[in-house]
Amino acid sequence: MNMKTLILGGLAGLLAGCVSVLPEPDAPEALYSIDADADFQGLRHDIIVREPEAPRLVAGQNLISEGPDGGLRVVPGVEWSGSATRQMQLAMVNSFRTGEAGHAVLPELGVLAGFELATQLSVLRLRGDTGVCEMTVSVLSTRDRSLLARIEIASREQASSSSASARALALKAAAMGCISGASQFAIQTLDEVS
Repeated sequence: MNMKTLILGGLAGLLAGCVSVLPEPDAPEALYSIDADADFQGLRHDIIVREPEAPRLVAGQNLISEGPDGGLRVVPGVEWSGSATRQMQLAMVNSFRTGEAGHAVLPELGVLAGFELATQLSVLRLRGDTGVCEMTVSVLSTRDRSLLARIEIASREQASSSSASARALALKAAAMGCISGASQFAIQTLDEVS
């Protein structure tokens, strides 16, 4: 055997030992999804629904809690079933009744639409046992990229207890409140355009 083979064999053994001491990631006790809780009618124009812009900590799968000192931490044992912002985007699309004059679509479909629903999610976290969602909602004309209307939406939901699952459900309800508000605002704005 040559020296290279012995060195590589020794390094492989060391690496195998290192890998075995890494802790296994904890699986969450429960996964939660953000869904549309209403089926709004009256969408008169086609509208592209963009994924909400958000800080990376808010946009991911972790549920975030804000402490009394303003510090943020991940809520252990519970997670979103996917990216929070992507779930909110899909829920907004699904919140509009199909078969209307207008359709809500995802940008990746490549559909030409006269309007766009853009959101900026600034807060999606727990404050104690209260789920809080705050977002800026904008409706734009895709033709000239002009801003038609903008609004600040906030939703708060109190958890039924201090358990992780009850707090996760409160945060889910707060997110769904923001989605409902954004969808209704889009319908009202496009109603005024007609």
